Parts: sequence; structure tokens; C-alpha cells
Amino acid sequence: MSGNIVIRTLRCGTMRVLPRERYIADRGLLRERVELPVNAYLIEHPKHGRILLDTGWSSDCRELLPPRLLKFYEPKIGKGETAAEQLEDMGLRPEDIDLVLLSHLDVDHTCALKDFAGRAGRIACSELEYFYSCRMVYKMRQVWDTWMPYADDIERIHYRASVLGPVGRGFDLFGDESVLCIYTPGHTDGIFTTLVTREPTNRFKAVGTGIYWGDYAVLASDVAFCEDNLRDSVIPGYGFDRCLQAKSLEFLQTLRRDSKCRAMLFSHDPASPASVEL
Repeated sequence: MSGNIVIRTLRCGTMRVLPRERYIADRGLLRERVELPVNAYLIEHPKHGRILLDTGWSSDCRELLPPRLLKFYEPKIGKGETAAEQLEDMGLRPEDIDLVLLSHLDVDHTCALKDFAGRAGRIACSELEYFYSCRMVYKMRQVWDTWMPYADDIERIHYRASVLGPVGRGFDLFGDESVLCIYTPGHTDGIFTTLVTREPTNRFKAVGTGIYWGDYAVLASDVAFCEDNLRDSVIPGYGFDRCLQAKSLEFLQTLRRDSKCRAMLFSHDPASPASVEL
């Protein structure tokens, strides 16, 4: 790895959803589905190693999803498109991943966790996401079999008070403010947005001017699906709390206006760049 932080987009198959799921303003009679990528992200950090944010579809995703979710997602993945296969093309094994970080526990983010469980150095998610995901209502949109078998191996990190974010909660992943997981609820009850920087400051712990002294990148997971959501203030079409989704979207808009925000990456944006370097 170089001395810079490199974030690589791994396009782990696709899903086909109704337009309103991506962009709720589409309220016409159009019923044709839109194909969107299912992105995971490899963060190569000179100090903290390799972090895989989410896992995308597995090669057997169509066998794992129940009929209702097959109909909803229409998942598709080709040979060589899983996260593990793409890492192999880079000369990396699952054992070379220091941390698998799950932004939330929806199936398009956890489906290929089995390829890394017991092999990657660590697996982590937010305690709040884990807590709420054990409720039966979540079983309607999640596939517990993709992550529950590894529950004993998943570190569950508690949110703490933060000056960042729509509700003032987050956690400092490594204790040096280089990777911040900011609580941005609405899509799920525990989802976070990840901020990555080379030049951490004390911004996370104390109020100051600006967000970072240096450039940073934002990995927004499903808080927004694409830049269109930010530009037009349109919330993606499904979530648990529309009011919180709106607040979380406003937080992303604030970050996007910051001149030091070098990139904002989404889990389902066809326009996500192949890589970003900080």
C-alpha cells in the first residue's frame, strides 16, 4: 500500500428496483425497473490496513434470498464479481482484509459476509444496528442467515456523543479520528455514514471551525442512493423513518458543500468512480 489512502469501488453485482426506490419523486405510472450496482468499498489505509465496507452479493445470492426479497431486489451477479473474487484479482485473500465494516445489515450489504467470516481480521457493525436487527420486523427485509451465524464474531460498537451528524452520535473507529462512523438513521435504525481522512483533527470531540483541516471522503451507504438525491433533496424510496432520513440527507448535503469533501460515494450509484485517493 502507498502512503495515501485509496478507496476502491467493488461493483458486486446489481439489483433491479422500481424507480421510486431510488428516487421517490418518480410517482408516475412508470413501472419499469432500474438496474443499480451493489457497491462495496475497499479502503486501503496506510496506518490501519485494509477495510472492506460492506460485502455486496454472494455468488449464490439468488438461493439465499426468500421469494419476497428476490422479487424486490432481483439480484444478479456474474462470475468474478463477488468482493472476494475482485480482491483475488488484486492479489488479495480474505485473510488480507483487516476489518470488514458493515454500515447496516440489509442483505445487499451482508450477503457475502460468509466469504470473510473467520478469515478477515475483524468484523464490526454498530451496536444499535445489531440490536434493532434482531427484531422480527427487520426479518421482513433482512436475511439473518447471512450474518446471524457469525454473531459471536461481530464486534458491536456503541455510538457516543458527537458534534457531527443529524442526531449527534457516532464513533471513532480507531481512536485517531481518521475513520469516523457517523450515525445517520432513517434507512435503518442503526445505519452510519463513514468519513475517511488522512489529516485527522479534534473536530469529532470538540466544536471547531470546519469539519477537517485536510481533505476527506464520505461513504454514504444507503443514506442516499446517488447524487440526484442530494441535488434535489429527494429521499430514497424505502426506510424506517422518513423524518430521520430527511435529516440524514441534509447532513450529507452539508458535507457535500464543504470544499474539503473530495468525494462522496454511495452503495448504489452507477457513477461511483473506480477509485479515490486522499
